[in-house]
Amino acid sequence: MSRIITLAFVLTTVYPILFVLLTSLKSTDEFYTNVWSYPHHFQWNNYSKALFDAHIGVYFTTSLIIVGISVICILILGALAGYALARLHVPYRNLILFLLLSTTFLPSETVIMPLYIMMSRMKLVGTYLSLIIPYIGWALPITIVIIQRFFVSLPNELIESARMDGCTETQTFRKVMAPLMLPALATCAIFSFVSLWGELLWASIALSMSKVRTIPFGILNFQSQFQTDWGPMAAAIALILIPLMIFFLFTQKYFVQGLTGGAVKG
Repeated sequence: MSRIITLAFVLTTVYPILFVLLTSLKSTDEFYTNVWSYPHHFQWNNYSKALFDAHIGVYFTTSLIIVGISVICILILGALAGYALARLHVPYRNLILFLLLSTTFLPSETVIMPLYIMMSRMKLVGTYLSLIIPYIGWALPITIVIIQRFFVSLPNELIESARMDGCTETQTFRKVMAPLMLPALATCAIFSFVSLWGELLWASIALSMSKVRTIPFGILNFQSQFQTDWGPMAAAIALILIPLMIFFLFTQKYFVQGLTGGAVKG
């Protein structure tokens, strides 16, 4: 029974990817003729249309810069805050963790209006920072909680031995703890990268009056009032999936370790 459930889960996960890949090789007319059919004539020029005619290559670079800077800042700030909440004497530590967790239950739609007003007053609307700053704020709470739980799971003897050797807190974090936290960082990096790479709602609002476009926002160029160019649009979506797959392939080992690392306290 468990194998059947696993197989069904794999099929439901893989099939949408195959559907996008097959659609990316069809013409729009062939797509409307039979949505589920195998491509009769491979339209490789859909990818060139997506890259050059629709400027997906430019949007790809923009998304990579914005998401890359955001993820790096999230990991650095999350690691420092997680270590402090796990290993240093911080007043009201549990209350802080509760407040961090409570922010993850808020729908993003509830903060769109005040966030836009704040960005507008700071004259950041339409710039890279109008996405980077909110992205960091949205992903940072859960990152702090994950890394904090990871540090709590580590034996106290590691820190005690480092302090006995004369290490300061900064040296203990950099020389002892940082090398051990790669699984937790990989887990947080994957969660943050996947969620931010495909973010559309805030990007479409913050960049609505700007020439700056991220990939999800740029894909809307394939839609017109009366028709959607499905072939190039699917090709653009396939290009979006490439960095996600590559990123996960390189970090999946540490991702699994990070998921199980805090399960049992050492």
